[in-house]
Order: sequence, then C-alpha cells, then structure tokens
Amino acid sequence: MSSLIVIGPILFGFLIGLVVGTRIHKTEENSFKLTGGAIVAIIIGALLMSWNLGQFPFYNDLPIATAFISAVIGVLIGSLLFGNSAKGDN
Repeated sequence: MSSLIVIGPILFGFLIGLVVGTRIHKTEENSFKLTGGAIVAIIIGALLMSWNLGQFPFYNDLPIATAFISAVIGVLIGSLLFGNSAKGDN
C-alpha cells in the first residue's frame, strides 16, 4: 500500500482536530484549565480508545487508529495555541 494513502487519514484527522481545538475558548463562565495531568490523562485515554478502535480496514501501519490519535493531538495543540481566550476577553 502506498504510504501516501496511510498519511491521508492521519493528516486530515490532525487538521480537523486542530480546527476543533481552536474553537475551545476560556471565558469566565467556562474557565477550564488543561493541566499537565489532564493532558496526560487525555492522551492515555486516547491511546486506549484507539487501541480498541483498531486500524482502518485494509491498513497495516499500526494496530491502533492513527487518525484518531492525530485528531486528539490536533485538538490539544489547537486549544493550547489558538483557543486561549474568546474575543473581548482580556
């Protein structure tokens, strides 16, 4: 199988996760904090879930859902870099 086909779901999963992560805003009503322990818990939960999901049909890259993992990483990166505060929040 072509490596370009395997990279497609990983890349699109990351991009969609990045877009979703940018929509996470911290306001006074919703002042959640992603601490180091929370990020580790999210990553461990995502690894367990992707292991149970398995790989896409006919893919032989890894026994986990790599697109799901890349989407979770995209959400974390998007929320940490671009989703800090809503408009008008100081």
